[in-house]
Amino acid sequence: MHKMHMNLHHLSVFHTIAITGSITASSQQLHISQPALSHELKNLEDRLGVALFERLPRGMRLTHAGEVLRDYADRLFEIARTAESEMRAIAEARKGALTLGASNTIGTYVLPRLLAHFRRDNPDVRISLFVGNTAQISQGVADMRFALGFIEGPLHTDGLVAERFQDDELLPVVAAGHPLLSRKRLGIDSLDGEPLLVREAGSGTRELLMDMLQVHQVKLGSMMEFGNTEAIKQAAINGGGIAWLPRISMARELESGVLFTLPVKSLVINRPFRVIRRPRAHSSAVIDSFLALLSLQKQPKKSD
Repeated sequence: MHKMHMNLHHLSVFHTIAITGSITASSQQLHISQPALSHELKNLEDRLGVALFERLPRGMRLTHAGEVLRDYADRLFEIARTAESEMRAIAEARKGALTLGASNTIGTYVLPRLLAHFRRDNPDVRISLFVGNTAQISQGVADMRFALGFIEGPLHTDGLVAERFQDDELLPVVAAGHPLLSRKRLGIDSLDGEPLLVREAGSGTRELLMDMLQVHQVKLGSMMEFGNTEAIKQAAINGGGIAWLPRISMARELESGVLFTLPVKSLVINRPFRVIRRPRAHSSAVIDSFLALLSLQKQPKKSD
């Protein structure tokens, strides 16, 4: 019976050629001479008893067998990267490191205060915080780049668990002097065709907003997209249109009368802030300590 032998080095050679489509590029990337690389590939094909590539004048094209093997190689090397990342996470946890990812509102208005509090009690812990949108943070936790993630939008990434720790409201606001504020009757249809200030695709805030506008069948006007809450706030203050902003991000502006809330209750969006993590991820004293601090922030759910 034909015996098949395949080691990780052979698979790495195959995988690199499959990705680059070129013996020359793979030779440079792997620091192996082109003749040696061709020999190793031929050796692997002989051992497996199948041709993995069609040799073309301008590069290499995967055969059906090659496509199947590439699929396995992709998964195998992803597992290897994950294993390496997990070892790194364990080593960092032992040294006292806390790597967090947070979506915009939480990373800007909630976590800095909490982290300052945490640092006072844990002065030797190395803390890093990445701020992005909900999609980026969810993927970062799944990829083990962050020990914990904090999101304000729906979770669409499989294999993660989420727990609510605080509630928030998104309020529809406009600048002082906006024409909508002088209307005697302000309803949802008043928003039809109005310029809107919104977050970029991938933002949880944007997803919640678009869902709400669709439910109320609002006819969308022009939209300006921004990568963060502060930029939207400044655009709203300067009369750029209607924005939905977190209450915690604009306490001063509402108090001073720079921004005004549109008095339409059904346009207010209630949302939970949630902490997300991998269910079987290694925990540490540092992570447990921060989660304990976070649990003190939990607010009772609103009855409405």
